[in-house]
Amino acid sequence: MAEPSDPGDKLQAALIHDLPGPDKDFPASYLAWCREWYAALSAIDKSVVAIARATFEQGKEAEAEKIAAVLPAAPVFPKQE
Repeated sequence: MAEPSDPGDKLQAALIHDLPGPDKDFPASYLAWCREWYAALSAIDKSVVAIARATFEQGKEAEAEKIAAVLPAAPVFPKQE
């Protein structure tokens, strides 16, 4: 994992850490890193993830990113080609 990561990377990891398996949009290694990142979070940080996710699901992406900014460094979101 690269440090520091930006709030967008943290939000993305918060949103997809629990995808059930490989996805055409995300490499398997990235999904595994996101799962590992989430597993290593404290209970408080996991609560922050839940709040950021709920905020995002309400259509408030900018606010969700601000919330996610307080989380520890997350895997860097792979560049789309």
